[in-house]
Amino acid sequence: GANGDTFGGYGGSAYLATKYGKVGFTGNASYFQHAQPVAESEFVREEFSPQNILTQKGSSESDGGGLFLTTALSFEPDTVNLFNLSLSHFGGKFNSLSMQNAVSQGIRNYSYNSRSNSMTQFGGLSLAADYQRNFKRKGEMLTLSYRFEHEPNDSEYESAYNDVEGQFYYPNGYKQRSKNNAGGDEHTGQLDYVNPLNGKHNIEAGLKYIFRDNSSRGDHSYFMGSDDWMPDPSRLNDLDHLQRITSGYAGYTYRQGKMGLKVGLRGENTSQEIHYMNNDLDTVVHTSFFDLVPSFTVSYQLGMTRTLRGGYNMRISRPGIWYLNPYIDDMDPNNISYGNPELDGEQQHNFNINYGSFSQKINFNATVSYAFTRNAVTRYSFIPPGDPNSSIESFRRDGVTHSTYANIGRNQMVGTNLYVSWTPTPVIRTYLNGGVSYTDIQSTENDQLRNSGLSGRAYGGLSWSLPKELRLGANGGIFLNQVQLQTDQSPYYFYSFSVMKSMFNKKLDISLNVQNFLSKMQKMTSTTTGTGFRQESINFQPMRNLGLSVTYRFGELKSSMRRVQRGIVNDDVMEGESNTQQTATGTVSGE
Repeated sequence: GANGDTFGGYGGSAYLATKYGKVGFTGNASYFQHAQPVAESEFVREEFSPQNILTQKGSSESDGGGLFLTTALSFEPDTVNLFNLSLSHFGGKFNSLSMQNAVSQGIRNYSYNSRSNSMTQFGGLSLAADYQRNFKRKGEMLTLSYRFEHEPNDSEYESAYNDVEGQFYYPNGYKQRSKNNAGGDEHTGQLDYVNPLNGKHNIEAGLKYIFRDNSSRGDHSYFMGSDDWMPDPSRLNDLDHLQRITSGYAGYTYRQGKMGLKVGLRGENTSQEIHYMNNDLDTVVHTSFFDLVPSFTVSYQLGMTRTLRGGYNMRISRPGIWYLNPYIDDMDPNNISYGNPELDGEQQHNFNINYGSFSQKINFNATVSYAFTRNAVTRYSFIPPGDPNSSIESFRRDGVTHSTYANIGRNQMVGTNLYVSWTPTPVIRTYLNGGVSYTDIQSTENDQLRNSGLSGRAYGGLSWSLPKELRLGANGGIFLNQVQLQTDQSPYYFYSFSVMKSMFNKKLDISLNVQNFLSKMQKMTSTTTGTGFRQESINFQPMRNLGLSVTYRFGELKSSMRRVQRGIVNDDVMEGESNTQQTATGTVSGE
């Protein structure tokens, strides 16, 4: 298949699946090139005591691309043994150009223009091998699995400052470069055993070992009008972070008539070695802790197509390299961000009640849930207080917003989620997915920092099949403000319409899609309030887009490739935020 859009992006993909005797193979390759038109932004920060107002106006544009490759191989010598091998790789980079004008008035008077070029690399490599052994009793099986993953998180930028007036941090013509090579490797071994003793009782047990090696190395230099770039060793801020997790679990399931019960318990021992290196210290910290992670689910079948469930589970989320990385991103010298290598994993307790029903025309699923976390990994922003008794130059240089993370969140959330799909006729299908929640967040370090309120989301769509292999589609949705301790955001919405034509016995599909055609730009605002300051960010993002895609299918696969029923799923790592507007756990102001 191939696709393109009016932003200037394009891509292509190919998929192959085949099976010969006892061997099956699938392969998928895709490439994309993305172009983001010019977006405009405004930023205003007001400091209260002493008074100062910083105003920044800018624009940015970006482009980039990447390649995705996945392959899977299956070998089934008999009905007892099954071997799976898979390999996936994806990688690419994005380039961005941003221009900014800044004016500061008050206790710090200066202005400047800046131009920044940045590059971010993304990607990953995953290799997995699985062996499944079936026994005489139906459903009894033993699975042995191994997986290796490599995930880089590299970035670099170069900034130049011109037209500098007043007492800014950098002189006129100053340039700086910064590179960060960060990422992690993960090795996982897992053993699972399942035994359905009879129609009523089922037991399962397993062991898992995870080794994670995260690291970060920075390289900084500056240019002040001389012929050569000079290294800046004062900004050394490197990290080695090793983590070893050993766990075992056991589960029991009981079924009797319409009733069902499932209980489980997992024990996890975590040991960490943190090597932190900067100009002030070079130290290694060792930590170790043990967690018991229980879960249970009770179900009752109200009818042939209706089920009621209720349960509890505890979830451990561990910060990944995005949150741990101490590298300081100061491409905008007035707003800097960095991670915290001393973060601990957070423990979330979840309670839920679920009702589901299905029929030929209507599928319905509703969930009511309550969750709380006492040590949530939380983003917080602050301005270090200046010392009015020190030199005026030192006092001026303190006006920088710092953003980082700490285990300071005490969060509670009660909410409901709803999914409905309706097929009134064989040619029309609709769906609606949404939810609303009430969240209360407070800081464990400052009782005065607290926020609560409603948030929600809703999105749905319609598909209508017409004669002559035509299909019309419409989708849309809205995402409301996520409740955060410091930050309020404007809603985000989208809508799209599509038409698809199938030809040559449904082997060729041609699709045309238009998104947000009523407005060229969408305004998004974010307001953050902290101790002694308030700042507002406004972004105007291009949204109107027209896309075309073409897909052609060759051949027909009469039997699918078999895969093992149990495999490795490591969902305990917290993924990084793509930007501050998507902060999941809220922000607080440190003191």
